[in-house]
Amino acid sequence: MKIFTLLFLFLLFTSCSNGEKKNEQLDLQKITEEAGAFIDSQFNFFYESSLGLAKNTFSNDAVLIGTDATEYYKGWDEMKPSIEGQLALENPKFNSRNRNIFLSSSGDMASYTQILEFSFEIDGVENTVRNVRNSGVIQKINGQWKVVQIHWSIGVQGQAIEY
Repeated sequence: MKIFTLLFLFLLFTSCSNGEKKNEQLDLQKITEEAGAFIDSQFNFFYESSLGLAKNTFSNDAVLIGTDATEYYKGWDEMKPSIEGQLALENPKFNSRNRNIFLSSSGDMASYTQILEFSFEIDGVENTVRNVRNSGVIQKINGQWKVVQIHWSIGVQGQAIEY
């Protein structure tokens, strides 16, 4: 019985210390910058009007929650028609501010929040949506960052619920 206890303690100790060494070797600042660059580039499919680039931006099982009450999509097949429609927007521009990135200790997943201004044209008419609250989760899958969850919202003036 002592042998099993000692073996268990040895395995527990070595597995914990290996994890610590792995985390020490991660350059979390560099990974955070890499995640930020991906977050910046996640809208490139709008600029390129590319459904293929959009598909490559999202994981196959991503969740997209839009500003409309009906926009809750799980997986690429559900979100594809919405994205196809959005690709008709002309001259899209996204400007981000107040971004926060929270990186997992393993360095392969991050969540973020930001405020966006989104401008575009439809039939030559310019439109801008200000103060869009955008948050999401990205994950490194097979060496590439992918959006696994994204949420868009536009706040209402005043409190929706008084408290």
